[in-house]
Amino acid sequence: MKNMHILPWDDSLCRKGQKTAWLRPYTLDWNNPESDSLHLEYSYNGSDWYQLNGNNGIWFPDFGSKRLHSPSIYQLINGTYLIAASDAVYESSMHLVCTTDFIHYTGAVCTDRDYEFEQLYPITQKPAPNGAVEIPMEILSELQKNYGKPEPVLLHAVEEVHITAKPGEKPSFPERVTVEYTNGMQEERKVCWNLSETDRITKDCQTCEVTGRLEETRFPNPFIYHRADPFIYKHTDGMYYFTASHTDMEHNLDGKCQYLYIILRRASTLGGLADGSGAYEEKVVYERRPIAGGTLSPHIWAPEIHYIDGKWYIYYTTTISEESSWRIRPHCLECKDRDPLTGTWEQKGPVVTEVKGDIAFTDFSLDHTHFEHKGKHYFLWAQKTNNISDIFIAQLSNPWTLCTPAVRLSHPEYAWELHGFPVDEGPGIIKHGGKIFLTFSGSGTDALYCVGLLYADENADLLDAASWKKLPFPVFQSSRATGQFGLGHNSFTKSDDDTEDLIIYHGRQEERYLVDEDYQPLYDAGRNASVGKIFWDEDGMPNFSVPSERITRREEDLTVRAVITIK
Repeated sequence: MKNMHILPWDDSLCRKGQKTAWLRPYTLDWNNPESDSLHLEYSYNGSDWYQLNGNNGIWFPDFGSKRLHSPSIYQLINGTYLIAASDAVYESSMHLVCTTDFIHYTGAVCTDRDYEFEQLYPITQKPAPNGAVEIPMEILSELQKNYGKPEPVLLHAVEEVHITAKPGEKPSFPERVTVEYTNGMQEERKVCWNLSETDRITKDCQTCEVTGRLEETRFPNPFIYHRADPFIYKHTDGMYYFTASHTDMEHNLDGKCQYLYIILRRASTLGGLADGSGAYEEKVVYERRPIAGGTLSPHIWAPEIHYIDGKWYIYYTTTISEESSWRIRPHCLECKDRDPLTGTWEQKGPVVTEVKGDIAFTDFSLDHTHFEHKGKHYFLWAQKTNNISDIFIAQLSNPWTLCTPAVRLSHPEYAWELHGFPVDEGPGIIKHGGKIFLTFSGSGTDALYCVGLLYADENADLLDAASWKKLPFPVFQSSRATGQFGLGHNSFTKSDDDTEDLIIYHGRQEERYLVDEDYQPLYDAGRNASVGKIFWDEDGMPNFSVPSERITRREEDLTVRAVITIK
């Protein structure tokens, strides 16, 4: 067991031994029942706050206008909590409801505003000036199981390095050291040692210290501008390929000028794909002009590049009509040449099914991905039924043909999947620790767009919906602290040295919502591609941390020290 040096950062962020936390209610005040429901955020120190349930509502009143305003939490003698809030429409009314865990709510009433509830309820704790109330960690833990844990994963401890060298001998430093994160994950990270400090080591020294700096996984943010639904594929030769839904900032919000091209970008390193790197080459491999007299976008969405059985394939969505932009279906391009940038791409047409009478692609269908498992090829996509977008899976007989019935894996059911529109879309696959993880995005494409998760055992029947378990909360969501909003439609790749799992996602740098006047998030070119590090929790589940969060809050915490003993 290696000795670890615990970093001397703010102890309030170390959860071990902490018995209480803070909980605070709020509403979004958009003048509609969805936003004026009860929202909750928590803090360990009263200053850093994390929004539960992807900033979506948790309790929705059934009385009055069904809309809350200025909610407060009071603790009662018997351990119950009372939530009191004004009615957002009827100024003379107020809402009261009780809970013991902030998951289940009882006794909800809408009463007169002059109702003197503080005299009638046995209150033992009133809200703090910031509206927060102190709760046991046990309650917070259960809340997180239901509504997520949107906290940053940070560096917690670094291996203590001890080196022995003979007098006059240059010490040998390890290229990597073990580090531990706040979620319990350990890994080996590269160190850049300050070798000039070794000049101080002489035969007269018994011990001395040399410092180094941990290498950090950091990329420009945004990584690539004006690219939604980003997909990065790392080929067997180490080359990285990037493609995404292409938008044009010069024609922002002008639908006919958006989503006209599939652009393929390539670089020898992941960082080389970034805008401004000067290290990539790219090419338009497919384009389609506006339809219906040049007034409607053809909606070339969510392209992905895959290498299947020795050939290149690009899946993408576009319309199947010359009169309507919205009759969209998954399509497939094939390239038999070795180089997909210089080779010839051939249309295979819409993805089809061999199963007669099957539901696959019978309605609005998009956001597809391919993965191989145990010699079988699978296709995932989103499809609307009764205007509700679900995630489906089927097996492929060839890259553009399904050979099994479509199986629905996910259906919008939670508040974070129902904001604006009932939507589950944008599936992505990553394998780890004997499990297959399926991420997807939920809700309308504004600042509340977020990422959910299903998972299955790698030995399960992947075409059986019962094999997949769905988490009830979003696993990746907007963060005001880092200025990232509307996260979604992600893919996965590996670092240059294949030691780190990375998530590629799109987000916005402005907090805007569907209710904003004259806002069209679909045609907003402000969705940009970014890269994030995936941490693996001790139970084997992926932890996506907070978007654009560094692994340390302080630069000095990346410093590594090696104690050199001369003897």
